[in-house]
Amino acid sequence: MPFGYTGKILHVDLGRRRLETETPDDVFYRSYLGGRGIGYHYLLRDMPAHTDALAPANIFTLATGVMTGVPIAASCRFAAVGKSPLTGAAGESEAAGFFGPELKKAGFDAVVFRGRSESPVYLWVTEGRAEIRDAGAIARQGARESEDAIRAELGSDKIRVAQTGLAGMNLVRFANITNNLGHFNGRNGFGAVMGSKNLRAVAALGGDDPPVHNPDFLRQTATDYAKTFRKSPAGDALYVYGTTAFPEPLSAAGGLPVNNFRGSALPDAAVIGGDAYNSLLLKKRKGCYACPIMCKRVIALEDPVYGVDSRYGGPEYETIAALGSNLNILDLKAIAKGNEICNRTCMDTISAGMVIAFACECFEKGIITAADTGGLELRFGDPLLMLKLLDMTARREGFGDLLAEGMARLAARWKVADSDLCLCVKGQELPMHDPRIKVGVGMSYALCTAGANHMNTPHDPSFVDPHSFAFKSVNALGIHRAMPATQISNDKIRSFAILETFWRALDSLGLCVFGFAPRGVMPLDTMVACIRAATGWEVSLHDLMLAAERSSMLARAFNSREGFSIRDDRLPARLFEAKPNGPGAGSRIFSEEAFNAAVENYYAIIGCDPQTGRPSPGKLLELSLEWVDELLAGGSEGGGLKAEGGSWKAEG
Repeated sequence: MPFGYTGKILHVDLGRRRLETETPDDVFYRSYLGGRGIGYHYLLRDMPAHTDALAPANIFTLATGVMTGVPIAASCRFAAVGKSPLTGAAGESEAAGFFGPELKKAGFDAVVFRGRSESPVYLWVTEGRAEIRDAGAIARQGARESEDAIRAELGSDKIRVAQTGLAGMNLVRFANITNNLGHFNGRNGFGAVMGSKNLRAVAALGGDDPPVHNPDFLRQTATDYAKTFRKSPAGDALYVYGTTAFPEPLSAAGGLPVNNFRGSALPDAAVIGGDAYNSLLLKKRKGCYACPIMCKRVIALEDPVYGVDSRYGGPEYETIAALGSNLNILDLKAIAKGNEICNRTCMDTISAGMVIAFACECFEKGIITAADTGGLELRFGDPLLMLKLLDMTARREGFGDLLAEGMARLAARWKVADSDLCLCVKGQELPMHDPRIKVGVGMSYALCTAGANHMNTPHDPSFVDPHSFAFKSVNALGIHRAMPATQISNDKIRSFAILETFWRALDSLGLCVFGFAPRGVMPLDTMVACIRAATGWEVSLHDLMLAAERSSMLARAFNSREGFSIRDDRLPARLFEAKPNGPGAGSRIFSEEAFNAAVENYYAIIGCDPQTGRPSPGKLLELSLEWVDELLAGGSEGGGLKAEGGSWKAEG
């Protein structure tokens, strides 16, 4: 019997209302581990090249990892994978919470969606069975109302719901997916993919936990972790602040986005920092499945203008900066209300805040006028305008219909795509970390297959001090030299490639980076021991890295087939300008030429063509992905649905 996974993948053809179950063999799970690996396998193999991301033929997958639902800290994540409607590239977004473990308990490791329903529906999964049900009554409702209605209809408040919302049904290109109203597959626009398929939600209710190989070891490890993680400064900070403490140290380092990245520090970042947040907003701390870290925030705010529904959770750092400092809004109440609007309608807060900042700067510089905005006077520092624009974007009303297309499409429309105003990579808006103080983060933005992403690799400051736990923890990966955060060197490029692969392993496994070294506090050898205890596999760190490479090469092969190349791996021009303020103000940390040379060297290191990004035949052979080389060499359009190393059966 399998340990750590169910051995079943559900395939749903929404257009034909057909359900089938695939039962891959153990080699399939060992090869991909789950999550993004499973998703990219189906995306590249089965979707025709150059398919529009919002067309029925887009292959959309929700996939758990072999560690999802294992009862230890930070083992709750699942991936949404498909072609992104924001970027047109291979896309993914991981979420924590409770839905991933519940999906596995309900009998499936992943659900693969094809086609489009003629009317809004939701998928109901329980006890190894699935059913497509009508969602017409909830199609345009808020996320809370929809979750409550599904639970009432199915008769249990224990049901976990992953859903898109109003933004997704309106095909906002950066719409997201929420589960339990406070956890998000937040980037790449997969809420819009669900909307394009008329798939309003997926509801799951499980039974027993999936069996594990050595439950006693896992139980003891979980107990020990819960007792000790707060003894580490990193673990304690995650419990006390979550990510809300970041504005102050980033501002002090000159890396806090302000005024559409034209500033990088605030005179008093404390007004939107962790202590102010805890004093003004915090109601209680909340954790994910089986996790004691409790990094999620639940807020309480009764205010005639900015009152919020506490079930939608509270803003985290990315939202505080995207809807706050980068819009010159320093009112935590307004930021919390903006967060609630995005969560209720299921819209990515980073992209939403960035596209508003972009529009404000374009208005400020006369590139657009009130004639283009429907009479709205766009300006930084206006919280009520921010709230209005968020609502208009989710509804695609007036000027919001343009904002819903994202920054890259607006920049092309307004003929500023090549200017320093356009802050996106591959069409995805920048997250809230300035690469001018973190070169590795800049490489993440440029090189991530899914567009600019701050969760592509651990951030540079973790590897500055050779005596720190974070640095020592990655010695096992072959990283032995500490590196300044602003350094571009061969050591930095090599370590970036290694760390990126390691984080892709965590994503594939279903593990949260906050639990494990180098970002968290569980050592890598303990993590590997937990994977062995869960699955019964005699795996090594090397095996995990190879599996992660497979998923990355699938994504790079997909992007190469879609026409992406090194030309798309470029940082926005503004990031090569002198630092605006904070430490080192007026200096240029790195040149565009040096950065682009580092990108080329990265491709050589990982075994891809430095110009096209296409994986080499030798790399694919090493990873047992010869079928990918055949697909690319033969010009295959994909689209063939067949079982490999397993069996199929229809759902009764």
